[in-house]
Amino acid sequence: PLVAACGVNVPMMAGRGLDHTGGTLDKLESIPGYKVNLPLEEFKAIVETVGCSICSAGADMVPADRKLYALRDVTGTVAAIPLQTASIVSKKIAEGPQTLVLDVKYGQAAFQDSMEAAEELAHSMIKTAEANGVIPTTAVLTRMDQPIGYAVGNWLEVKECIQIMRTGKGSQDLLQLILVQAAQMLYQSKKFPNDSFEQLVELARNKLKSGAAYTKFRKMVEAQGGAVTVLDHPQVYPKAKSETPVLAKQDGYIRDIDALAIGRVSVSLGAGRMIADEPVSATAGIWFDKKVGSAVKKGDVVCTLYTDLEGGVIEDAMERVSNAIQYCKDSVKVPPIVSHIVSSDQGAKAFTMPEILEKQTSGIFGW
Repeated sequence: PLVAACGVNVPMMAGRGLDHTGGTLDKLESIPGYKVNLPLEEFKAIVETVGCSICSAGADMVPADRKLYALRDVTGTVAAIPLQTASIVSKKIAEGPQTLVLDVKYGQAAFQDSMEAAEELAHSMIKTAEANGVIPTTAVLTRMDQPIGYAVGNWLEVKECIQIMRTGKGSQDLLQLILVQAAQMLYQSKKFPNDSFEQLVELARNKLKSGAAYTKFRKMVEAQGGAVTVLDHPQVYPKAKSETPVLAKQDGYIRDIDALAIGRVSVSLGAGRMIADEPVSATAGIWFDKKVGSAVKKGDVVCTLYTDLEGGVIEDAMERVSNAIQYCKDSVKVPPIVSHIVSSDQGAKAFTMPEILEKQTSGIFGW
């Protein structure tokens, strides 16, 4: 929606979550009525009239991918680079883009645990996409050691995005990721030949702050049958049955939050699945009030767990989340979320965060 608000159409086919990874379709389906299964012609029409559409790959598009994905799950080959490449790039080619920007994550909670592994996957996808005429294709390498943003879950993440699109404020890491990738997409679109990357970052930031991205998102949701009332008034959305805070164990700073552990806890709360096509809870998840690098006092709320499940689930989740958060006495320097941009002509080039984003201040939202 942000890039579409800048005048560049964006078709997107997304997938569902499995294990600790979240799924874009699961998040969007937390919006009542939102249709992810669109006929190809309707998908095209929404992109042309609204400027963007996010849907699933229908029965008439990349049909082999669903069968291969199920096989990857049961054969333990989800992280195999050739199969990741085939799954991701087949959907991207089917979307019919003129150019493509890929987000390749690495770290504790990613399939690729190191920058080198992420670069290998990036080159594989770039080579495949460009061989099929999507030129240029680039990849943004992003760190996935701590949860990105404040929210982990389905509706919680949608709500966080709504707030960002309506105010331009949010978690610094998430804002940086959004604006860097949006600027890269605009840069590759060739619609802004006289603008520098930094100027496109500023353009995207202004579209966030003005609410133009939210207006575009709202139109997309409405076009796909979603209830825009919950977008305009998130407070009317049903709440999870229980809300349980996790408190800081000591004074100091948060040194680490294990994103893999957090992702798995969110599954146990109901926000994700361990088996393909298993239902997920819209309201379950975790909201962080503190991030890596945050100063804390013993007893401060670090995060809140949301679930409809009962029994020992909450107690177990509290213990696992508490163990996933590490503290230290001294302040912590947090590396920028984007580390490299990969392209076929320049390889993996270290990325320097634009000054305007280095100075971006976080905004914490109330409920």
